[in-house]
Amino acid sequence: MLKRLIIHPFTFAIFPILALLAYNIKEVTPRVALRPLAISLLGALLFVLVFRLISRSWQKAALITTIFMVLFFSYGHVYEFLQLHVIFGFSLGRHRYLIALYALLFILAVWLVFRKVKDAQPSTQVLNLIGLLILVLPVYQVSSYSFTVWRNAQRSTQLTSAQSELVVQPGRALPDIYFIILDGYTRQDALLSDFNYDNTAFLDDLRKLGFYVAACSRSNYPKTQGSLAAALNMNYMPELSAALFAQGLDDADTGVLVKHSQVRKLLESIGYLTVAFDSGFEWSRISDADAYLQYSGKPYELQVPQPFEVVLLRTTALQVWFDSRLKLPAHNQTPFTDVNFTFDDHINRQLYILDELPRLASFSGPKFVFAHIMIPHVPYVFEPDGQITTDPGYYSSPDSNGPVDEEHLLSGYTNEIQFLNSRLPAMLETLITQSRVPPIILLLGDHGLGNENRLENLSAYYLPDGGAGSFYSNITPVNAFRLIFNAHFGSHYGLLADTSYDETNQPVPETSPACIP
Repeated sequence: MLKRLIIHPFTFAIFPILALLAYNIKEVTPRVALRPLAISLLGALLFVLVFRLISRSWQKAALITTIFMVLFFSYGHVYEFLQLHVIFGFSLGRHRYLIALYALLFILAVWLVFRKVKDAQPSTQVLNLIGLLILVLPVYQVSSYSFTVWRNAQRSTQLTSAQSELVVQPGRALPDIYFIILDGYTRQDALLSDFNYDNTAFLDDLRKLGFYVAACSRSNYPKTQGSLAAALNMNYMPELSAALFAQGLDDADTGVLVKHSQVRKLLESIGYLTVAFDSGFEWSRISDADAYLQYSGKPYELQVPQPFEVVLLRTTALQVWFDSRLKLPAHNQTPFTDVNFTFDDHINRQLYILDELPRLASFSGPKFVFAHIMIPHVPYVFEPDGQITTDPGYYSSPDSNGPVDEEHLLSGYTNEIQFLNSRLPAMLETLITQSRVPPIILLLGDHGLGNENRLENLSAYYLPDGGAGSFYSNITPVNAFRLIFNAHFGSHYGLLADTSYDETNQPVPETSPACIP
């Protein structure tokens, strides 16, 4: 019975999807693969049934289906390779050549199966075995990472002390606390020197609202995970890594420090609810928050591909159809707009956060709100007025979603800065004026942009009752919550040295003459 079992058309149908999922597992959740897996399995089944009617043999129908799956899912990879490589002075990276070659291969394969294969049983057994073997690695990677995420969540309870150092005065209403990260938003002097953009008007708007803007602020680390981990745990990575190691974790598990941070635990211990927005990055998705807010499309938009599906589709023979369409159709014009323009999900997520954040002011607290906004991070899709740019030069770099040249980098980054500047003051004013208790707001760039000024970041703080008076011009995120807890919750945290580190964990001195003590 087992020898006659036919499974290889289905294993070959799901392998490319699972392989792509495994490769991107740290950036997506496994559920993004459910729809393509179901469609691929259904497609394989239909092909087997159709060719069974033609060949009158289940095994031959399965062979033809597997051959089709291999050709279908390999097309995009081969096309991309041929576009980048010239063979004997001739480029085959053209659909008119490659699709003809693939069609010829499939026709030849069908002919061979029908005419030359007398007994398909040996081929079936071999392909069954190969199909199972190729699934081992991606299934292991996905399940291993999923288990690691679950394990880390369990062990995270032991990372920090359960005893709270925060004091709540009887009868005192607790303020909402908003931790808003603008990914890649750099400091004013760096904006002026690197991008020739004067950000004074926006910073003045913040000051008018009562914010303290730290003119010489710097991030503690040049990458987002380290920066957020330091801010939310009020400590540097060597000490935080030691806590990870003590629980059987390592530096690869830094996301645990963001999801289950010391700040979150301290606030929850005195009655705060945690509210988090979907960031789009698995390591900063606080999906177990008391309220986890995420953009979801309308039911009738189920036909619109998600980013994972877009990447998957472009590896298949459907690349021919997509490239036959307009390269950049208008945003949200058709269901397949998002296949040619792959950032619809990113755009909707950022707009959702910007729209929903001010509405939280009307909900009773106390709440700790975590909002990681991926602006002005790549892709640079927003125009200053909020329209979506149609120039692919802003997001078509072959090795990233970044700009293709320096000109697009400069204008794309400042376009997104201007878009944020147009949205943030009104949003922040609503949070301040509509809150029942004056809130605490941290508005931070996790780091800057570029090489020399990578560590220079935007840093602005709103604290009621003059609490921002304890802040200072060269503050780094590691000390932000220490000051806030001391000012409003009766704690006595000492301040750490404000130090910035490079990717090798070496201290990086300040270079701006105006900010050197």
